[in-house]
Amino acid sequence: MNQRERLTKLLLKQSLIRLLQDKEISQISVKELCTSAGINRSTFYLHYANAYELLDNVEQEIIDNTNEYLIKIEASESAVTYILAFLDYIKGNEELFTVMLFKTNDDVFFPKRLLNEILMSIDNHLQLKIPEDMKPFTYAYLVNGSLAIIKEWIRTKFTVSSHELAQLICALDDHALMAFKASDKK
Repeated sequence: MNQRERLTKLLLKQSLIRLLQDKEISQISVKELCTSAGINRSTFYLHYANAYELLDNVEQEIIDNTNEYLIKIEASESAVTYILAFLDYIKGNEELFTVMLFKTNDDVFFPKRLLNEILMSIDNHLQLKIPEDMKPFTYAYLVNGSLAIIKEWIRTKFTVSSHELAQLICALDDHALMAFKASDKK
């Protein structure tokens, strides 16, 4: 991809994020995106079929960038370290995550997909020792609970430190996993 293409895509992504602050994706037209980005419609259609495809691209880029960020953390680190790094990443990209977690109308599909990716990364690095047949249920529980906590943290403008929140999420997750292991022994 050449520099012009990268700039065009960046302008479109930034325009989409700005427009999503006030509108749902279904209310954003290609014309509006192009006007906001300062490009013409034919240029838009060289890269994307519609605003939904652009949104999908932004979502995948966030997941990829988050994974790249978390890969840099040593495999021997604890789950708290991974979650803390993820929370710091969210806080450092507050506008983007606020829009993507609260303002898109895809019924929390993206946030759950993002957190599921993060959880799988943690599991791959830390070997959480969850039986394979129980992973979908465990992940569903951990993702939905963590998503609710993270959304509340963003909604309250980060009133709790990212370190405290990472410890809380891990403590709740550990408690849930210990309860599972205890019931498994019965």
